[in-house]
Amino acid sequence: MSETSSDVIVVGGGIIGCSIAYRLGRGGDSVTLLERGECGREASWAGAGFVEQSSVVRDDPLARLRRASMARYPAFCEELTRATGIDPEFINCGSLDLITDDNQEAAARREDEAAAALPALRNGPQAEHLTRKRARQLEPELRGRIRGALLRRATFQVRNPRLMASLRAALPAVGVLVREHCPVVDFATDDATVTGVRTASATFHAAHVVLAAGAWSSAISSMLDGQIAVRPVRGQIVQLEMIPRPFSHILSHGKTYLVCRRDGKILVGSTEEPRAGFDKNNTASGVEKLLREARRFVPLLEHARLLRCWAGLRPGSADNKPYIGPVADLPGLIVATGHSRSGLTLAPITAELVADLILSGSTAFPLDPFLPGRES
Repeated sequence: MSETSSDVIVVGGGIIGCSIAYRLGRGGDSVTLLERGECGREASWAGAGFVEQSSVVRDDPLARLRRASMARYPAFCEELTRATGIDPEFINCGSLDLITDDNQEAAARREDEAAAALPALRNGPQAEHLTRKRARQLEPELRGRIRGALLRRATFQVRNPRLMASLRAALPAVGVLVREHCPVVDFATDDATVTGVRTASATFHAAHVVLAAGAWSSAISSMLDGQIAVRPVRGQIVQLEMIPRPFSHILSHGKTYLVCRRDGKILVGSTEEPRAGFDKNNTASGVEKLLREARRFVPLLEHARLLRCWAGLRPGSADNKPYIGPVADLPGLIVATGHSRSGLTLAPITAELVADLILSGSTAFPLDPFLPGRES
């Protein structure tokens, strides 16, 4: 069995793992990234590229983390575009949370009031409660029994396959060694310290191992029992096409959202199926539900071209918070997984936090709420 060594091993080549590897490689560390399949072809590819603003009412640790990550997103995408020539198509398009009942109406009013006390953006408050008439002025094709909408002005979209292609292309330029089709079967240890990882044919040694294997993270090693509990959560998506495009804001209602690209491609997502296991097949009921919700609010979409559908496996956790930080019982191991629906949104800040842990042993954000081994 062959052996190699580097400063850091990153296990997992999704948006989280690749962002961490890029940040560390850019900082001068020698980094080896190991991916069980092809980089960026699981949840990072399967999502809709929805970079979601947190509620302005919330001020819990996860909300603060989301806001910090979103503040870094424009520069993150600009840097990758300059480095690779591959444009992730970052757009500050804003979103409309559609209101259909009393609870949503009350929540929108709270958001509106909270936003009034915050610094405004160049084009208005961060969040604004709109009447039905005003919402339809912004998006004339909106229909259905909506009472209005909450406009979130700081919501972004990226073309996530292009973002992953840009990030993957940037890795060799900063010295990251990428090994695809290289599944990790366990950690290598010396006493209780993690000193690397093992694959079927080789052992990779490093001073630090970062576990960012998404929905597959918990299955890497039995050593993780009691430290992290990441489960796959299937999300199905339907892709439509309509030219000229029927709307420009991201439209959302509950867990359903519609994202329209500049070229008229429309992504309708997403189901949330924690009992599907590792099954990535689409189901008739899932696709039917998504199409029904899309037509409910934008009836014009009944004339849209149906392109295809697919499903991805998000890495879910019991408390819907990611695991970020060192594993107390396994020195040498840092985890960055369990981001659920927020992996794309949280990638820049997660990469920064993990890099800070490795380089200085501390972070600007307290990690206690996200540490492995926490009670959930």
